[in-house]
Amino acid sequence: MQDLNICVVGCGGYAYEVMNEIKGVNGIKFSFASRDISRAKSYQDQFDGTHSFGSYEEAASHPEIDAMYIFSPHNLHLPHTAMALSNKKHVIVEKPIAKTVEEGKKMIALANKANVHLMVAENYKFLPTVEKSAEIIRDSDESGIGRLRTIKIISESYRETEGWRRELEISGGGVFIDAGIHLVNLLVNLAGFPEKVSAVIPPSVFHESEGEDALNLFATYSNGVSGTIFFSRSTDIGKPVQEIQIDGSAGRIQFNPFSNDMKIIKGNLTRTIRLKKSRRG
Repeated sequence: MQDLNICVVGCGGYAYEVMNEIKGVNGIKFSFASRDISRAKSYQDQFDGTHSFGSYEEAASHPEIDAMYIFSPHNLHLPHTAMALSNKKHVIVEKPIAKTVEEGKKMIALANKANVHLMVAENYKFLPTVEKSAEIIRDSDESGIGRLRTIKIISESYRETEGWRRELEISGGGVFIDAGIHLVNLLVNLAGFPEKVSAVIPPSVFHESEGEDALNLFATYSNGVSGTIFFSRSTDIGKPVQEIQIDGSAGRIQFNPFSNDMKIIKGNLTRTIRLKKSRRG
Protein backbone atom coordinates (compact mmCIF):
# COMPACT_ATOMS: atom_id res chain seq x y z
CA MET A 1 0.00 0.00 0.00
CA GLN A 2 1.27 3.47 -0.91
CA ASP A 3 2.17 5.80 1.96
CA LEU A 4 -0.29 8.59 2.75
CA ASN A 5 1.26 12.03 2.24
CA ILE A 6 -0.12 14.53 4.77
CA CYS A 7 0.75 18.21 4.47
CA VAL A 8 0.94 20.18 7.72
CA VAL A 9 -0.66 23.61 7.23
CA GLY A 10 0.85 26.16 9.60
CA CYS A 11 4.30 25.42 11.00
CA GLY A 12 3.96 26.93 14.46
CA GLY A 13 4.80 25.78 17.96
CA TYR A 14 1.89 23.38 18.40
CA ALA A 15 2.51 21.75 15.02
CA TYR A 16 6.08 21.15 16.17
CA GLU A 17 4.84 19.54 19.38
CA VAL A 18 2.45 17.25 17.51
CA MET A 19 5.07 16.27 14.93
CA ASN A 20 7.39 15.16 17.72
CA GLU A 21 4.62 12.83 18.90
CA ILE A 22 3.64 11.34 15.53
CA LYS A 23 6.88 11.34 13.54
CA GLY A 24 7.90 7.91 12.35
CA VAL A 25 4.34 6.53 12.12
CA ASN A 26 4.29 3.72 9.58
CA GLY A 27 2.52 4.37 6.30
CA ILE A 28 2.59 8.18 6.53
CA LYS A 29 4.83 10.76 4.92
CA PHE A 30 4.70 14.44 5.84
CA SER A 31 5.03 17.66 3.88
CA PHE A 32 4.91 21.19 5.27
CA ALA A 33 3.31 24.47 4.20
CA SER A 34 3.89 27.91 5.67
CA ARG A 35 3.61 31.48 4.45
CA ASP A 36 7.28 31.60 5.48
CA ILE A 37 8.96 29.11 3.15
CA SER A 38 12.07 28.99 5.34
CA ARG A 39 9.96 27.71 8.23
CA ALA A 40 8.37 25.05 6.02
CA LYS A 41 11.82 23.95 4.82
CA SER A 42 13.06 23.83 8.40
CA TYR A 43 10.21 21.50 9.36
CA GLN A 44 10.87 19.40 6.27
CA ASP A 45 14.50 18.98 7.31
CA GLN A 46 13.72 18.22 10.96
CA PHE A 47 10.98 15.69 10.28
CA ASP A 48 12.29 14.10 7.08
CA GLY A 49 9.48 15.59 5.00
CA THR A 50 8.90 15.06 1.29
CA HIS A 51 7.89 18.61 0.27
CA SER A 52 7.87 22.17 1.59
CA PHE A 53 5.56 24.90 0.29
CA GLY A 54 5.55 28.68 0.63
CA SER A 55 1.78 28.91 0.14
CA TYR A 56 -1.17 26.83 1.28
CA GLU A 57 -2.74 27.02 -2.18
CA GLU A 58 0.34 25.45 -3.76
CA ALA A 59 0.22 22.62 -1.24
CA ALA A 60 -3.50 22.01 -1.75
CA SER A 61 -3.11 21.72 -5.51
CA HIS A 62 -0.03 19.48 -5.45
CA PRO A 63 -0.86 16.04 -6.91
CA GLU A 64 1.29 14.12 -4.41
CA ILE A 65 -0.52 15.52 -1.35
CA ASP A 66 -3.32 13.23 -0.13
CA ALA A 67 -4.48 15.10 2.97
CA MET A 68 -3.94 18.37 4.80
CA TYR A 69 -3.52 18.74 8.57
CA ILE A 70 -4.66 22.23 9.52
CA PHE A 71 -2.98 23.99 12.45
CA SER A 72 -4.04 27.54 11.58
CA PRO A 73 -5.98 29.86 13.97
CA HIS A 74 -9.66 29.05 14.49
CA ASN A 75 -11.00 31.72 12.12
CA LEU A 76 -9.02 30.16 9.25
CA HIS A 77 -10.26 26.60 9.73
CA LEU A 78 -13.22 27.11 7.37
CA PRO A 79 -11.35 28.81 4.48
CA HIS A 80 -8.36 26.49 4.73
CA THR A 81 -10.60 23.42 4.88
CA ALA A 82 -12.66 24.69 1.93
CA MET A 83 -9.46 25.20 -0.07
CA ALA A 84 -8.29 21.65 0.67
CA LEU A 85 -11.68 20.09 -0.05
CA SER A 86 -12.00 21.94 -3.36
CA ASN A 87 -8.80 20.14 -4.37
CA LYS A 88 -10.21 16.79 -3.23
CA LYS A 89 -7.81 16.53 -0.30
CA HIS A 90 -8.81 14.81 2.92
CA VAL A 91 -8.65 17.12 5.94
CA ILE A 92 -7.57 16.77 9.55
CA VAL A 93 -8.25 19.97 11.46
CA GLU A 94 -7.05 20.74 14.96
CA LYS A 95 -9.77 21.24 17.53
CA PRO A 96 -12.06 23.10 17.61
CA ILE A 97 -13.52 22.22 14.23
CA ALA A 98 -14.23 25.91 13.64
CA LYS A 99 -14.81 29.28 15.27
CA THR A 100 -18.60 28.81 15.33
CA VAL A 101 -21.14 26.00 15.02
CA GLU A 102 -22.32 27.45 11.70
CA GLU A 103 -18.81 27.37 10.24
CA GLY A 104 -18.35 23.80 11.44
CA LYS A 105 -21.57 22.72 9.72
CA LYS A 106 -20.41 24.37 6.49
CA MET A 107 -17.17 22.40 6.65
CA ILE A 108 -19.06 19.13 7.11
CA ALA A 109 -21.36 19.96 4.18
CA LEU A 110 -18.38 20.76 1.95
CA ALA A 111 -16.67 17.49 2.87
CA ASN A 112 -19.82 15.51 2.09
CA LYS A 113 -20.17 17.29 -1.25
CA ALA A 114 -16.53 16.61 -2.14
CA ASN A 115 -16.87 13.01 -0.95
CA VAL A 116 -13.67 13.17 1.09
CA HIS A 117 -12.92 12.71 4.78
CA LEU A 118 -12.99 15.55 7.32
CA MET A 119 -11.60 14.71 10.76
CA VAL A 120 -11.07 16.72 13.95
CA ALA A 121 -7.81 16.03 15.80
CA GLU A 122 -8.88 15.20 19.37
CA ASN A 123 -6.43 13.22 21.47
CA TYR A 124 -8.31 12.79 24.77
CA LYS A 125 -10.52 10.05 23.33
CA PHE A 126 -7.42 7.90 22.79
CA LEU A 127 -5.68 8.43 26.13
CA PRO A 128 -5.18 5.05 27.88
CA THR A 129 -6.96 6.28 31.03
CA VAL A 130 -10.01 7.39 29.03
CA GLU A 131 -10.12 4.19 26.98
CA LYS A 132 -9.94 2.11 30.17
CA SER A 133 -12.66 4.21 31.84
CA ALA A 134 -14.99 3.65 28.89
CA GLU A 135 -14.32 -0.08 29.17
CA ILE A 136 -15.08 -0.10 32.92
CA ILE A 137 -18.30 1.90 32.44
CA ARG A 138 -19.48 -0.68 29.89
CA ASP A 139 -18.50 -3.57 32.18
CA SER A 140 -21.49 -5.15 33.91
CA ASP A 141 -19.60 -7.63 36.11
CA GLU A 142 -18.02 -7.06 39.53
CA SER A 143 -14.99 -5.25 38.09
CA GLY A 144 -17.22 -2.40 36.92
CA ILE A 145 -18.77 0.46 38.90
CA GLY A 146 -22.41 -0.36 38.26
CA ARG A 147 -24.83 2.03 36.60
CA LEU A 148 -23.29 5.37 35.62
CA ARG A 149 -24.51 8.29 37.76
CA THR A 150 -22.20 11.30 37.51
CA ILE A 151 -19.02 12.48 35.80
CA LYS A 152 -17.07 15.32 37.38
CA ILE A 153 -14.19 16.89 35.45
CA ILE A 154 -11.86 19.50 36.95
CA SER A 155 -8.97 21.20 35.16
CA GLU A 156 -7.32 24.18 36.85
CA SER A 157 -4.13 26.08 36.14
CA TYR A 158 -2.79 29.62 36.08
CA ARG A 159 -1.76 30.65 32.59
CA GLU A 160 -2.65 33.83 30.77
CA THR A 161 -3.85 33.54 27.19
CA GLU A 162 -1.47 35.04 24.63
CA GLY A 163 -1.44 36.13 20.99
CA TRP A 164 -4.42 35.66 18.69
CA ARG A 165 -6.23 33.52 21.26
CA ARG A 166 -7.07 36.75 23.11
CA GLU A 167 -9.18 38.02 20.20
CA LEU A 168 -12.79 36.83 19.88
CA GLU A 169 -12.88 37.53 16.14
CA ILE A 170 -10.05 35.04 15.63
CA SER A 171 -10.53 32.48 18.40
CA GLY A 172 -14.33 32.45 18.64
CA GLY A 173 -14.20 32.44 22.44
CA GLY A 174 -11.92 32.18 25.41
CA VAL A 175 -10.09 29.29 27.03
CA PHE A 176 -13.01 26.89 26.77
CA ILE A 177 -13.20 26.70 22.97
CA ASP A 178 -9.41 26.51 22.77
CA ALA A 179 -8.59 23.90 25.42
CA GLY A 180 -11.68 23.15 27.51
CA ILE A 181 -13.22 21.54 24.45
CA HIS A 182 -11.00 18.51 25.17
CA LEU A 183 -13.07 17.92 28.29
CA VAL A 184 -16.34 18.21 26.36
CA ASN A 185 -15.09 15.44 24.10
CA LEU A 186 -14.20 13.37 27.16
CA LEU A 187 -17.67 13.83 28.67
CA VAL A 188 -19.46 12.96 25.42
CA ASN A 189 -17.17 9.98 24.84
CA LEU A 190 -17.95 8.50 28.26
CA ALA A 191 -21.61 9.45 28.70
CA GLY A 192 -22.97 10.37 25.27
CA PHE A 193 -24.64 13.59 24.17
CA PRO A 194 -26.52 15.38 26.98
CA GLU A 195 -30.12 16.50 26.82
CA LYS A 196 -29.50 19.90 28.41
CA VAL A 197 -26.38 22.03 28.91
CA SER A 198 -25.88 25.21 30.92
CA ALA A 199 -22.76 27.16 31.82
CA VAL A 200 -21.60 29.98 34.05
CA ILE A 201 -18.56 32.19 33.49
CA PRO A 202 -16.96 33.40 36.74
CA PRO A 203 -15.42 36.90 37.00
CA SER A 204 -12.28 37.21 34.89
CA VAL A 205 -8.78 37.44 36.34
CA PHE A 206 -6.94 38.19 33.09
CA HIS A 207 -8.57 41.24 31.53
CA GLU A 208 -6.37 41.48 28.43
CA SER A 209 -8.28 38.62 26.80
CA GLU A 210 -11.67 39.29 25.20
CA GLY A 211 -12.90 35.79 26.08
CA GLU A 212 -13.42 33.95 29.35
CA ASP A 213 -10.53 32.59 31.40
CA ALA A 214 -12.70 30.04 33.24
CA LEU A 215 -16.04 28.29 32.74
CA ASN A 216 -18.29 26.00 34.77
CA LEU A 217 -20.50 23.67 32.72
CA PHE A 218 -23.38 21.47 33.85
CA ALA A 219 -24.91 18.76 31.64
CA THR A 220 -27.93 16.54 32.26
CA TYR A 221 -29.02 13.39 30.45
CA SER A 222 -32.43 11.88 29.79
CA ASN A 223 -31.50 8.83 31.91
CA GLY A 224 -30.73 10.98 34.97
CA VAL A 225 -26.95 11.00 34.57
CA SER A 226 -25.26 14.37 35.11
CA GLY A 227 -21.88 15.76 34.19
CA THR A 228 -19.92 18.80 35.31
CA ILE A 229 -16.83 20.45 33.87
CA PHE A 230 -14.88 23.17 35.63
CA PHE A 231 -12.14 24.48 33.37
CA SER A 232 -9.95 27.35 34.49
CA ARG A 233 -6.73 28.95 33.33
CA SER A 234 -7.05 31.59 36.07
CA THR A 235 -6.88 29.58 39.30
CA ASP A 236 -3.80 30.84 41.15
CA ILE A 237 -2.36 27.56 42.38
CA GLY A 238 1.22 26.36 42.27
CA LYS A 239 0.63 23.10 40.44
CA PRO A 240 -2.01 22.51 37.74
CA VAL A 241 -4.83 20.14 38.69
CA GLN A 242 -6.64 17.82 36.29
CA GLU A 243 -8.88 15.15 37.75
CA ILE A 244 -11.73 13.03 36.47
CA GLN A 245 -14.19 11.43 38.89
CA ILE A 246 -16.77 8.97 37.55
CA ASP A 247 -19.38 7.70 40.00
CA GLY A 248 -21.53 4.64 39.46
CA SER A 249 -24.06 2.83 41.62
CA ALA A 250 -21.33 0.44 42.82
CA GLY A 251 -18.13 2.47 42.91
CA ARG A 252 -15.97 5.29 41.58
CA ILE A 253 -13.24 5.72 38.97
CA GLN A 254 -10.70 8.46 39.70
CA PHE A 255 -7.75 9.52 37.54
CA ASN A 256 -5.69 12.20 35.87
CA PRO A 257 -6.18 11.78 32.09
CA PHE A 258 -2.43 11.77 31.37
CA SER A 259 -1.49 9.49 34.26
CA ASN A 260 -0.21 5.94 33.97
CA ASP A 261 -2.63 4.65 36.58
CA MET A 262 -6.19 5.06 37.85
CA LYS A 263 -8.10 4.20 41.00
CA ILE A 264 -11.26 2.14 41.41
CA ILE A 265 -12.92 2.89 44.76
CA LYS A 266 -15.61 0.63 46.24
CA GLY A 267 -16.51 1.29 49.84
CA ASN A 268 -13.33 1.13 51.93
CA LEU A 269 -11.40 -0.64 49.19
CA THR A 270 -9.23 1.17 46.64
CA ARG A 271 -7.73 -0.70 43.71
CA THR A 272 -5.07 0.88 41.49
CA ILE A 273 -4.93 -0.10 37.84
CA ARG A 274 -1.51 0.29 36.24
CA LEU A 275 -1.63 1.03 32.55
CA LYS A 276 1.07 -0.57 30.44
CA LYS A 277 1.61 2.16 27.90
CA SER A 278 1.64 5.91 28.31
CA ARG A 279 0.97 8.13 25.32
CA ARG A 280 -0.64 11.48 24.63
CA GLY A 281 -3.42 10.10 22.48
